Amino acid sequence: MSPKKNSASKARSKKAKAPAKKSGKATKIPSHGKSTSAPTTTPSSNGSAQGLRVRMFRVGFGDFFLLTVPTANGPSEHVLIDCGVHAQDLGSIRDAVDQMAKDCGSKLTLVVMTHRHADHISGFATCSDVFSGFTVERVWMPWFEDPKNDTAMAFQASLTAMANDLSMRFAARGDDSSLMLKDMVDNITGGPAAAGGSKNQKALDVLHNGFKNKADHDYYKAGDQPVLPKSLSDAGLSAQILGPPIDPKLISQMTKVSQQYLSEQIETDDEGVRPFPKAFWTDRNGYPSDAFRIYDDQTITRLIDGAQPNLLAARAKAADNTLNNQSLVVLFSFRGKNLLFAGDAQWGNWENFLYGGAYGTPGHTELTENAKSILGKIDFYKVGHHGSANATPKDAVAAMRLGCVGMCSTQIHAYNQVPREPLLDALRGRMEGQLARSDQVATQTSKAEKTAGELPDQFKIPATGELFIDYEFK
Repeated sequence: MSPKKNSASKARSKKAKAPAKKSGKATKIPSHGKSTSAPTTTPSSNGSAQGLRVRMFRVGFGDFFLLTVPTANGPSEHVLIDCGVHAQDLGSIRDAVDQMAKDCGSKLTLVVMTHRHADHISGFATCSDVFSGFTVERVWMPWFEDPKNDTAMAFQASLTAMANDLSMRFAARGDDSSLMLKDMVDNITGGPAAAGGSKNQKALDVLHNGFKNKADHDYYKAGDQPVLPKSLSDAGLSAQILGPPIDPKLISQMTKVSQQYLSEQIETDDEGVRPFPKAFWTDRNGYPSDAFRIYDDQTITRLIDGAQPNLLAARAKAADNTLNNQSLVVLFSFRGKNLLFAGDAQWGNWENFLYGGAYGTPGHTELTENAKSILGKIDFYKVGHHGSANATPKDAVAAMRLGCVGMCSTQIHAYNQVPREPLLDALRGRMEGQLARSDQVATQTSKAEKTAGELPDQFKIPATGELFIDYEFK
């Protein structure tokens, strides 16, 4: 997707607007009926989930979520899911990290890194000095980050090398379209770091060795049984790993247009398309001389080339999407409440979870019973890929429990038609209006986004009206 401004109409703004007005005060969350946890994730405790909280920080186009888990005796435990920003950086990520450090006493029981895009990990590099004072018990990453997995390491090295090569090519070209594509590639590398390597590599170094203590690291794929810190298990939290898949064919499948909530524009799957077969190709000698009265042949060739799919752009998009599909997808369960964090998972990651394999192949044409059970009982969904069209398939939305709650970390004017309004409208319908966007709260330098509508009363913002949005379970 190209970083092109997204023009939201007044009608769209009214459609996005929730009837309730935002407030810094706690409000009563409406009851949606009894909710039971998904199979294999039901905790032993049947008590209330009161005190369980999801906090979404506003940093621009990026994910930064903090899950706070109450305990029976003692302070709450904290789980960090991603910490990064890339496009439309609002300059608030240091304030957000400082706020988190204050709230959790610089102690994180678990850190979940969904994938290595800058908009999910750059905060670890930018705020490495703050994180160096954090005590972290465990860090979860997708299997693609496992240093003992030769396949994973070769894949990441190849991807990084290609990204660096593309970055240099775009810089050499220097036109506006190349700058846009370079922005996409920089999300893979994080851009150049001050002292060699890349910013993303610096962030990965912090995640591996940059905390106050030496944390334990785990690398997971779909179906693995995760190891939770004992304090979280004792509190009643459990987890299930739903992605990424191990099959490279699934990882490479980025888009399924029939599963997207599209707007008025026509789109195609991510496959190269040539408009005409070679039989119809020719040079200037195939045309009469008066065909070039307005433009000469070189100008026409240049105009046509500029309108064709760009090979470098295709490579950049493929690399960008491949990282999205590496996303660690986690279902947390706590005292009967189920929370799904999908990172930036795209079609191949989703189809492995939804259908148990490549969609359309024998035995993989309908939602599995496990997928239907999980989605039919979720209470919270972190909207995938910032509300992009190539995440959150239609089948997933249709299977979600009516009245569940959602949070979407996003920012307009970062990428074209992100967040995708038809998708958000479908989610609002399924969630009975209980969907919050990160741009519905202000920062010190940015106002709340008017076109996002008003924040539903089920969510809370701090008394200052800035920096983060909370959802607390009752």
